[in-house]
Amino acid sequence: MNIDDIKSIWKEDMSQLEARVKVNEEKINKLEFNKAKTGFDQLLKISLAGKNMALVYAFLSLCMIYTVRNSFPYILILLVASGTMVFSYFQHSVLKKIDYGKLSLIQLQKEITNFRLHTARTAIYDMSIVAIWFAAIGLAFAKWRNNFDIFIAPEKIGYSVVVYGVLLVVMILLSKFIYKDYDTKLKKYEADLDVLTNYEAE
Repeated sequence: MNIDDIKSIWKEDMSQLEARVKVNEEKINKLEFNKAKTGFDQLLKISLAGKNMALVYAFLSLCMIYTVRNSFPYILILLVASGTMVFSYFQHSVLKKIDYGKLSLIQLQKEITNFRLHTARTAIYDMSIVAIWFAAIGLAFAKWRNNFDIFIAPEKIGYSVVVYGVLLVVMILLSKFIYKDYDTKLKKYEADLDVLTNYEAE
């Protein structure tokens, strides 16, 4: 075996090694792409479910009006609560199901970025709407079940205010944790896809 044969064998081995490395890199990139896509899709589905549930809550508010039909202030409160939920639904109308089969890597990255920015922008409105809705439903329920009318006996609301205040603080803290978790995960998916984008550009 001469030098040329050895070089030929070496080149062939190197070519095979490079081919295997390329295949492995492509598999890893595909796994990272699918991981980002799956994670994003899970968060998107949760948000879509929340958007649709807003209409359910709006309808429930309207149904509650029947239980307090003799009290105009309560009817007004429930109409406001229903209206805020309808507003929430249309606020998130930009969120739609995605056909991932038609998305390129860069398009998926843009979808994740847009979703992250939308979630961050609407977070304060979502928390406020939920707080208003719970307060309205709670007051209407108390009037219906216990015949407690805040407008007739406002001096008896002290305990209810404390309970609602505690629940509100818990809800805000929990919501902030959830939104922060969303933001962290979405930024990671963006970063992972950015690495893949740079790799494909090389």
